[in-house]
Amino acid sequence: MNIDLKKVQKASHLLIVTDSRGFFNASAIYTYILTLHKKVSLQISGSLPKKYSFAPWFEKVRPLSISNAEYTIEIGNNTQALYDFFVKNEIKINQKMATSLYAGMVEEFQAFRSLKCNGIVFAIVCKLIELKAEHKKCTRHLLYKQPLSFVRLKSLLLSTLILKEEATVAELFLSDKKLKESGATLDDAYAVMDEALAVVHVQEVRLIKSDENNKILKIIKEMF
Repeated sequence: MNIDLKKVQKASHLLIVTDSRGFFNASAIYTYILTLHKKVSLQISGSLPKKYSFAPWFEKVRPLSISNAEYTIEIGNNTQALYDFFVKNEIKINQKMATSLYAGMVEEFQAFRSLKCNGIVFAIVCKLIELKAEHKKCTRHLLYKQPLSFVRLKSLLLSTLILKEEATVAELFLSDKKLKESGATLDDAYAVMDEALAVVHVQEVRLIKSDENNKILKIIKEMF
């Protein structure tokens, strides 16, 4: 986690830059900087899923633009590293920070179904709950609330699903028309790929752009 605390302390205006994957970590950093009574801006490349609207400072996010901030912090999606950074530097994690970090863990570790999960991950999650992370709110919005646009795209994509190589490979076909009809985003299409990977026997999922000579946009594989 590349954050220079000396520069944070010295600057009067800080800028946090991230993307949708790093948003929850950026939210935690944003909260921390506010506790220092400093001016801080939060800019993001791309857009955020609507289901993230429950998170602290969602309404503060702005598109990437030129800024006169004295120090820029670029944040990724390694939530465990950010938690360790806070602990190592004896930074108090308040409820908003804990909620953001918990949400980041849910997304990063695929609701704790990822094979990357280990005892350290669950220990951190338990500590965040002790710090009053609003874990029920995170679970409700991240796991059980989906915008209608996502449901539409999911239906459209799954209707194109083809199984190959003795049902170990699944192919989903996407077009600009389907994306526009659904109102969803390319990130939503990637999320549907994760669901297709859960089909019995499937070990690999390919997202194919049907209106661009069947160009492969992304491939994900089972991690066993």
